[in-house]
Amino acid sequence: MLRLRHVVLILLALTLPVWADEEKASDRCALCHEQDTKDWAASAHARAVNPEFLAIRKQQGDKWECLVCHTSQYDRKTGQFSHDGVSCESCHGPAKEDHPDKEKMALPVTSDVCQACHSITYGEWRVSAHGQKNVRCFDCHKMHSMALRKDDPDAMCGTCHAEQLKDFTHATHHAQGLHCITCHMPQLSPGGLKIEGIGGRGHTFTVGAETCIRCHRDRVHQNNEAATLEQEVAQLKAANPEALEKKVGSLEERANKLHADLQANQRVFVPLIALAFLLGAFCGYALPHFRGRKRDRDSSAPTDQSTSKQPSDVKKP
Repeated sequence: MLRLRHVVLILLALTLPVWADEEKASDRCALCHEQDTKDWAASAHARAVNPEFLAIRKQQGDKWECLVCHTSQYDRKTGQFSHDGVSCESCHGPAKEDHPDKEKMALPVTSDVCQACHSITYGEWRVSAHGQKNVRCFDCHKMHSMALRKDDPDAMCGTCHAEQLKDFTHATHHAQGLHCITCHMPQLSPGGLKIEGIGGRGHTFTVGAETCIRCHRDRVHQNNEAATLEQEVAQLKAANPEALEKKVGSLEERANKLHADLQANQRVFVPLIALAFLLGAFCGYALPHFRGRKRDRDSSAPTDQSTSKQPSDVKKP
C-alpha cells in the first residue's frame, strides 16, 4: 500500500508541470497566491473574455486593437499571445521559470502599468490634481479586485479630503443623498464609451457646468429662459388687437406695392435688355468693318498724291 502511494505521488509530480502548462497563468499562480486569484476572479479583468466579446471577435476577427487588451502578452508584430483574457502575465509579465525560488514577479509601483489598456482613464488622471500629485491608481483601487480600498466612496475620498466633506457645499449635497463621485466622477453618458475596462466614470475629478446642469438646470439655464418668456408674454399682453390688425394691413399694403413695382420693372427692363443686346451685336459687327474701310482709305491717299505731283516735278528742256 505504501509503495502504491509513492507511485501515485511520483506520477502526479511528473504530470503536474504538463497540467500547469495547459492551464492559464492565473491557475498556476493560484497554487501560491490563492487569495489574490480569488480577488482577480471577481474583477472586470477576469471577465475580459466573455460571450459578448467572443461574439464580436467571431464577427470581426482577431483585431489587434481588441486583442491588445483582451489577451495576455500580445505581440502586435506577430499576432501571438500567451493567454486569452487579462491574466496575471498581463501586468506582471511572463512567468519566470525559477519563480519563486530565485526570481520575483516584480510589478512597477506606478500608474503606467494601467496605461496600456486604460488609456483614456489614464489620460484623464494625468491632467487631474491626483495625477499632478502622483496619487496612483492603486492608492484608491485594490490591486487585484480593482475595487475601491473602502466600500463607502465618500469614506474613500475622506481619507485625503476630510475637511471638504464638512463644508457647506459638500455637506448639503450629502444630505440629499449625493456622494463625492456623483459630481466629481460622473457616469459616462449613454452615448459615450461602453467598454467596461475603459472606466465607467470620469477621472478628471473636476466639476464643470455640465455637471451642475444635471440637477440645477432651472438655476443655470431656465432662469434666463423664464425671463425671456416673461418678456414675450408681457409684449403680447400689451399689444392691442386693433393695432395688430392695422399693422397687418399696413404690411399687406406694402407687400402689394413691392409686387407691383417688381412687375413694372420687368416690363421696362426686358425691352431695354433686348435693345442693349441688339446694339452690342451691331457694334460688334459694324465697328470692325468701319475701321477696316478707314484703314484702306488712309493707305491709298499718299499714293494718289505722289502720282498727281509727278508731272510738275519734271523740268522742261
